[in-house]
Amino acid sequence: MDFIAIDFETANNLRSSVCSVGIVQVKNGKIYREIQSLINPLSEFHYYNTKIHGITEHMVHGAPTFEEFWPNMKDLIEGQVIIAHNASFDMGVLQECLRQFHEPSPHFEYGCSFRIAKKVWPQLYNHKLSTVSNYLGISLRHHDALEDARAAAIITLEALQRTQTSTVKQLAKLHNVTIKSSIQAKKQPAQRKNKADMTIEFLESEDAELNSKHPFYEAQIVFTGRMHSMTRTKAAQLAVNCGAVCKGAVDHQTNYLVVGDNDLAKYLQGIKSTKMQKVEGMIQQGLPIEIVGEQDFLRLVRYSV
Repeated sequence: MDFIAIDFETANNLRSSVCSVGIVQVKNGKIYREIQSLINPLSEFHYYNTKIHGITEHMVHGAPTFEEFWPNMKDLIEGQVIIAHNASFDMGVLQECLRQFHEPSPHFEYGCSFRIAKKVWPQLYNHKLSTVSNYLGISLRHHDALEDARAAAIITLEALQRTQTSTVKQLAKLHNVTIKSSIQAKKQPAQRKNKADMTIEFLESEDAELNSKHPFYEAQIVFTGRMHSMTRTKAAQLAVNCGAVCKGAVDHQTNYLVVGDNDLAKYLQGIKSTKMQKVEGMIQQGLPIEIVGEQDFLRLVRYSV
């Protein structure tokens, strides 16, 4: 039961803008070592990022750059199995930082505690770090890099114990979760997923108290088409603030498909995206899914009791 859990926080929307890193080393099934450091990203801080993690430009004055911190991190992760919650983000951050500073990538393997949690605790409404941590009784100050890395480590340890497996690789094999290699050649997918669809599943509510009577409360929402009034990510954040769970793909748990204004006219003319076609088929099967336009979505967001 040896692995390393990591988490990065970034200063802006560039994945190379690391401003904090948390590392948790697990040995023989127990947390053995924890490392946390602020990182000077050598780039500007965006308001939205600071609002999430609380780190400001002033706080990283005097902190090491990623290039200065990297030798210590490299020694820990080389040849190890790495765990992160939403690993595609953290691995993307690491890759971009290494590229920026012209550092070669060490060999390691990595898995995602988000995907592991989805397999081990399928009954949970969603598998965000905060949701799984709350279910397992893990104390979490979310978006603190060390706290997030520690939570990912404990979730993985709980999954190992629950499934009576002794390694992350055994756990992944049991549940058909992919363990990837840092030196794998990246394959270009035949059809690229919308970048917003890959991020909205991990949005957290910005409101401390949610209105349980709001029509979006505990609703699962999927977006399709280009939004006119805002980006898809901003629209998803509004929905999450109402208590919704936003997904990148339609499934049998979807409650609303929101169609951006720029595509609504096409839809009314019979030109339909893949998501629209799938939802229409599910509606014909009797599933209670609503297709709403952008303006109706915004009116629902403003709903109050």
